[in-house]
Amino acid sequence: MTIGSSSAVNADKRVPVAETFYSFQGEGVNLGRRALFLRFSGCNLTCGYPSLPRDAATDATGAMVCDTEYTWNTARHDLSTARRLTSGEVWAELIALDPATNDSSLPVVDLIVVSGGEPMMRQKVIIDVARRAHPDGRQVEIETNATIPPRPELIETGVFFNAGLKLASSAVPRARRIKPAAIVALQSTGRTRWKFVITGPDDLEEVSALQAEFGLTEVWLSPEGTTPGLVVDHMRIVAEEALRRGWHLTTRQHVLIWSDERGR
Repeated sequence: MTIGSSSAVNADKRVPVAETFYSFQGEGVNLGRRALFLRFSGCNLTCGYPSLPRDAATDATGAMVCDTEYTWNTARHDLSTARRLTSGEVWAELIALDPATNDSSLPVVDLIVVSGGEPMMRQKVIIDVARRAHPDGRQVEIETNATIPPRPELIETGVFFNAGLKLASSAVPRARRIKPAAIVALQSTGRTRWKFVITGPDDLEEVSALQAEFGLTEVWLSPEGTTPGLVVDHMRIVAEEALRRGWHLTTRQHVLIWSDERGR
């Protein structure tokens, strides 16, 4: 099968989509680059909580709390309202969001960011999107919690992975957030950047231990925070240590500009 073909996946299957939007990639190696975003609903982790909250009054116990709870926390959000789209419908929405679709004087948006929730739960759809993106010269990068191994067909499409292993500060038990087989598989692709959300200095030793345990390359630190003040404070806390340990440091540009406004 050629990379541009989509017949090997079930393109008619509908999956829950939280939102699609056009913005800048707000963090990581493509910081500031225009991108088309695809955010799926559903996640296999519960960042901020040791397990799925039973009701809306359940408070988070972890310092690192998920900033997209609306994609998975059924105690506080009605996930039944999520639209269910086929991969073809997803692709049509993404292309419609690109300003170049209606104005040929503009350059095509050549980056597609797939996130969630946990997008690796929807690999068949991502494979189809990636195969459609390749002939258009569009790069696809996937924001994943690195608990689900990539399928060979997904790797073959040439996608990149922004793998965000969750730390103890997320309150998620280690056995649920650290999956060695998935980590090894992602590392072996040669197209994975390891991104850790940092809430304070205590997280740094855990990052160092995980890097040593799994031989992680290209480590990025990302400051926790849904307000500009918190993002800047956490960057200042870890900046010198990142330089000393040979790690990269990213900001969260979308938060600095729009705070925690959804769809940005």
